[in-house]
Amino acid sequence: MLEPQNPNRRKLLLRWVQGFSITGLGFLAYPFFKVLMPGLSEDGFLEVDYQELAIGEWKSVSWLGRTVIVFKRGVGWTQTAEASGLKDPLSQASSQPQFAQNPERSHRTDVFVFYSNCTHLGCEVAIHPDQAAAPIQCPCHESRFDGAGRVFAEAVASRNLEVPFYRPIAANAIRLERVNPSDGIG
Repeated sequence: MLEPQNPNRRKLLLRWVQGFSITGLGFLAYPFFKVLMPGLSEDGFLEVDYQELAIGEWKSVSWLGRTVIVFKRGVGWTQTAEASGLKDPLSQASSQPQFAQNPERSHRTDVFVFYSNCTHLGCEVAIHPDQAAAPIQCPCHESRFDGAGRVFAEAVASRNLEVPFYRPIAANAIRLERVNPSDGIG
């Protein structure tokens, strides 16, 4: 003959099964949330070494869900023949940190760090080092940018390329850092 089950034991086992089910569901859902919000899983900084880059070469890194390009530019690549040929030659309407508010838009004259998205519709820009006057170009709508990411007047893009916040940590290395808009991004 079967003994009657204890109702308290049954509730306890039911709670255990529910707990394990919810925990398992959480483990299954984690990768999906991580893909939707890539910036949450990162520490907010990334160190990039660009020692191996020669003039005209670049390095792409993925950071906070976006592509950042470190571009080694040549002498005079930021000096456009005519500043009037640029939409925003002084980068006053640009999204950039305080340190980039100079003609080179960077810490150093020979290195330019920028987000790879065109400011028109967000297409990935291409780099053509053989065209020193406009080495950065958007393949979608043919917007052209000089070596400092400043957009030419005839381009469809309305703003200069965005510059992320970074700090030099060695002679040939930088550290990309996440900052709040009030921390110096203008």
